[in-house]
Amino acid sequence: GLIVFTGETGAGKSLLVKAIKLLLGEKASHSLLRKGTKEAIVEAILAKNDEEEFHIKRILTPSRQRVYLNGEPITLSELKKITMPLISLVSQYEFYSFFSPENYFTILDTFGNLQKLYYEYKKTYELYQQKLKNLIQLEEQMKDFALKKDFLLFQLKELEEFNPSPEEEKELLKKRETLKNLTILKQVLESIITSLENIENQASTAISNLEKLIQIEETFKNHPFISKFYDFYYENKEFLRELYKYLHELPEDDTELDQIEERLAKYETLKRKYHTNTQGLIEIFNKLKQEVSSMETKEEDINLIRKEVEELAEKALGLAKELSQKRKHIKTDFENKLISILNELGMEKVNFKIKLDSKEPKKENLTPLGLDEIEFLFSSNPGIPLSPLHKTASGGELSRIFLALKTLIQSQNENLTFVFDEIDTGIGGITAKKVGKKLKELSQNSQVICITHLPQIAILADEHYVVEKKVIEDSTVTYIKKLEGEEKLKEIARMLGNPENIELAKNFLLKEYPHLLKS
Repeated sequence: GLIVFTGETGAGKSLLVKAIKLLLGEKASHSLLRKGTKEAIVEAILAKNDEEEFHIKRILTPSRQRVYLNGEPITLSELKKITMPLISLVSQYEFYSFFSPENYFTILDTFGNLQKLYYEYKKTYELYQQKLKNLIQLEEQMKDFALKKDFLLFQLKELEEFNPSPEEEKELLKKRETLKNLTILKQVLESIITSLENIENQASTAISNLEKLIQIEETFKNHPFISKFYDFYYENKEFLRELYKYLHELPEDDTELDQIEERLAKYETLKRKYHTNTQGLIEIFNKLKQEVSSMETKEEDINLIRKEVEELAEKALGLAKELSQKRKHIKTDFENKLISILNELGMEKVNFKIKLDSKEPKKENLTPLGLDEIEFLFSSNPGIPLSPLHKTASGGELSRIFLALKTLIQSQNENLTFVFDEIDTGIGGITAKKVGKKLKELSQNSQVICITHLPQIAILADEHYVVEKKVIEDSTVTYIKKLEGEEKLKEIARMLGNPENIELAKNFLLKEYPHLLKS
């Protein structure tokens, strides 16, 4: 059905459009909140195929925003996915954002039922671009690696051959100190061993005498000091064995000292070179090993990705060529049908053509839209050469062209609710009547919401609402009221310039729409 909203300029009709934009996922500004209020709520129920129903609510507060679908919280991006396919908003401000190849192709592809083919191409193209980007990055990395490969391999070999170890370094430092003091160490050890040997000999003699004493006098047999003396004797003997072993294992001379000093000097050189400690040298070695291994793996990956890129490029090219052929096939039919609708809207001498140029089918020529370049060409009168639509059409002509385009692709968008915000800009009289008729036709299979200043459109409404502004206790409030019976005639009379003259509205109906007056 056709639902119309009318009202004086400044009454607040733009709030309705703003609310619909919020339902479409537009970001909300805190300026939408009335001063002093805690929250603002936008709520709607949308139905898809008269079966699936969506209850949507957006709540705005000074500190946060929330979106709910059937009572469950969702994100703005999720809201867009739900509402964008169900609501098409057309306003005079949309005219200026409409003029782009993306929008032109969307309309042409929708008309020809090519969306599925286009989405398949787009998905393939985006994957191709992603893989190509990865390939380029990998190739750049390999170029950088090739430049420093020799140096990395040199460092890797240097550390691998040296084989640093914190345990080895610690042992070398200890051994160096031993070798530096080898002569003194041997002398001291030999002196200690001699002393302990003397003690052992004397203790051995004492033990022999003690055993004789115990045989003579048993009182000494269990004396505690006897046990301690035996312990001392055996511990001294054990200590001597350890000292013999240590002395025996000492190098005969300090000739190994030079090798140790050289090895430790290499440790210091490498630590200074790599600005780290011995453990850090091991970590650097492992990192270099991993980097070289990773680059060698990437060389294998590059070959695989290069093959994927070529396959995706071929697939994308095939889809782009198919898309291009089908676009050219439907182009003439689209032009003829659009001109036919424009004729019905009072543009009898209009001419419209689609300029569709295809690039050479090479992967370098692929774009997000395919191989084609598009332009909508328009001429309002014979003798005037075709020119780009955005440079030629007036505001009133654009309003009708928009309506014609929406009508043309309606059959492919049966679930859509069309919202026209003052699409009657720049038109009036007979043209306005024709636009109203076309809106009425469009509403037979779709819900059409129209904000208008024209009585020729408002009078055709299945449901007519008026937007009014009132001041209550120093506060301005906007109301929306559904009109019935005579109220409709009063509003039509207002739109004709005399709100109190209902006869004026009736005469208007009698002249322009006598069939409505009879009903």
